[in-house]
Amino acid sequence: MKPKQSIGGQAVIEGVMMRGPGYVATAVREPSGNITIKKDPLVSITDRFPILKKPMLRGVVALFEALVLGD
Repeated sequence: MKPKQSIGGQAVIEGVMMRGPGYVATAVREPSGNITIKKDPLVSITDRFPILKKPMLRGVVALFEALVLGD
């Protein structure tokens, strides 16, 4: 059985952002109609501070990271 992969996404202006275990990718439609894709490695603050993975904190951290990544 394969391990479970957590993948999520959110809408950004004229596109979509997808976040996986190690990368974040954003695809947006330019005014010309072309679609531009940007893929970057994902380094979560929870990797540096494991205490932030606790149930009461991880939701706030996930929201903050999503807001920063979706700019």
